[in-house]
Amino acid sequence: MNINNNYLIKGNALDVLNKLQKYYTGKVKLIYIDPPYNTGNDSFKYNDNFNHSTWLVFMKNRLQIARELLSDDGVIFVQCDDNEQAYLKVLMDEVFGSKHFISNIVWHKKRGKDNSAKYLSVSHEIICVFAKKKQNFIINRIDLEEETEKAYKNPDNDPRGKYRALGLWSRQQGGSLFEFTDKNGNWFSKRLWLVNKDTMTKLDKDNRLIIVGDKIYRKLFRYENEGCIPETIWTKLSNNANAKDEVKVLFNSAIFDTPKPESLLERIIQISTKPGDLVLDFFAGSGTTGAVAHKMGRRWIMVEQMDYINDITCKRMQRVLEGEQGGVSKNHNWQGGGSFVYVNNIDFLNNNDYVNLIYSQDKVCKH
Repeated sequence: MNINNNYLIKGNALDVLNKLQKYYTGKVKLIYIDPPYNTGNDSFKYNDNFNHSTWLVFMKNRLQIARELLSDDGVIFVQCDDNEQAYLKVLMDEVFGSKHFISNIVWHKKRGKDNSAKYLSVSHEIICVFAKKKQNFIINRIDLEEETEKAYKNPDNDPRGKYRALGLWSRQQGGSLFEFTDKNGNWFSKRLWLVNKDTMTKLDKDNRLIIVGDKIYRKLFRYENEGCIPETIWTKLSNNANAKDEVKVLFNSAIFDTPKPESLLERIIQISTKPGDLVLDFFAGSGTTGAVAHKMGRRWIMVEQMDYINDITCKRMQRVLEGEQGGVSKNHNWQGGGSFVYVNNIDFLNNNDYVNLIYSQDKVCKH
């Protein structure tokens, strides 16, 4: 098995994960999964006495192997709803260790309100995030919001470019207490500042101070701002309805009731990986994870056991290779390209005889 290939594998997730251990232990940077939610509408029917136990065993078996596949700086995102999210968190505490918990993300999933709901219109899902080793995980920043970007200006034509003016006086009890005289002789009485006197002096020497009356501001240049730390509530990352539209454009049918939008996976991949990193999704569904990972220059493995992998997931990835322009394509100037291996016999993963197809932008080769 060539670990540099992208793989779409048809098979039971547990079986495939066991086989992947031989090649990928410690090599996966990001795992995202959107497993069955145990709502009574899927294969996990409620049992009056043990209504969560079957689902938890099902998840535990897979999460234990998933942990081994993650690199030491890797991270896993598991999506679910309120039906199982509390149980999932406790299970992941056990498998990954509670000290490696990063956060629960709340994703706003609905386009509108459900006025037919009996109690409350449920508009969110939970994404539970754990690191393999929290001390090694570094989260990437996201792009500045439009309003923040507009706040950077350059009214005095500073050659260092646009900047924001940030107040240096302390509004709380903390801070450094001192009086200060700048290089132009402006004197400021003793008060609490957000920086110490040495830092204030350095900012002054570097022409980074702005004096307005009895207040001092510092210049934060745009080039110094690497972006925003992601928040835990995601309200502007599309929704299930838009995701259905994305799939409908590709196949002239909605097909799935609750697919995930490409913009949601784009955010997850953006904050947790870099180009060339390996992304794994062993509940592939319609293939959103692989589609977005491919457009963003990441390597990927997706696993799906249902027969629709042939007509939906595989065909979607072929269209990505051909340069389809839906989802996040324009965000990444996606023009097509690359390749993936479609494995429809997991014995291949044991180096036995196999049947698979290698897809590239302009050809399909059978092996």
